[in-house]
Amino acid sequence: MLKLLPLVLAALLISFAPQSAELTPQTKSVLAEELLGTALPDASIPEKGDALRFVAWNIENFFDVYDDPYRNDQITKPSFPSDQRKQRVADVLKLLDADVVALEEVENRGVLEQFVKEYLPKMGYEVVLIEGNDRRGIDNALLSRLPIGAVTSYRHLKLTRDNGSQYQFGRDLLRVHIADWETDVFVVHFKSQHGGRKSDSKRQAEAAKVAEILNAERAGRPGYRAIVAGDFNEVRDEDNPERKPNQEHGAVTMLLNTGLIDACAGQPQFSYNKEPYLTRIDFALLTPSLAKEMVVAKVIPLIDGVDMQC
Repeated sequence: MLKLLPLVLAALLISFAPQSAELTPQTKSVLAEELLGTALPDASIPEKGDALRFVAWNIENFFDVYDDPYRNDQITKPSFPSDQRKQRVADVLKLLDADVVALEEVENRGVLEQFVKEYLPKMGYEVVLIEGNDRRGIDNALLSRLPIGAVTSYRHLKLTRDNGSQYQFGRDLLRVHIADWETDVFVVHFKSQHGGRKSDSKRQAEAAKVAEILNAERAGRPGYRAIVAGDFNEVRDEDNPERKPNQEHGAVTMLLNTGLIDACAGQPQFSYNKEPYLTRIDFALLTPSLAKEMVVAKVIPLIDGVDMQC
């Protein structure tokens, strides 16, 4: 039975051709059919062949059973995922069969390592997670079956706005270099919409710092390969009906204005389904050099045969 996702639980799936492959519009079309099928996201996900597959997914409140005295990790109801929920998350990840997975809202490295050991023992995933700044303890994480290179946390970085306001990343900006892919993966989970203008300012500060880091890396390196993926907690400016003329750009558009490419642009599927805000707040933004290798990308709110409701 197909089930609709609650809130922010759509996965973003992107397939990239091998670096040695020659991509033409014709070969891209053929590869896209082979990799993802031609149906809408309720189709089963076929074999990926030699392509590299990337997934970004907010798995929401993925806590362990222990009360951390230094974090507000017991305020959600339920306060930790049931075995049934963990099995559903595992079923989705097995079905998507990604080589690299960016995850948001994982409490700590231990709970993710235990989950991989118990539910995904044959997937070959290495776990990357560094504790961030969130008061509830939710962190950004990454799973990879490709060799991991340098890992960078920006949790201590000061973010200063033009008006003098100072912030830090609400969770973290997790940067992981995937050596065999020659690509930096930036996992983001920007400030939520709760808190009005102050939250908007912090989210913009987070996006501005990511843009600054990327611009520095790309200076003199047109072939720099990176993907910024995760829960942006915001829509593109053109999709915001409340946006006023001459209003400062939102977080997503700030990053797009650096030349990044929205892998899922133009897709009708949404990743946030709480009425009346049917929209997409999850993104995967690619540098142009990496975007050239993208074969197909999808927002997947439904998967045939698997209950994704967490």
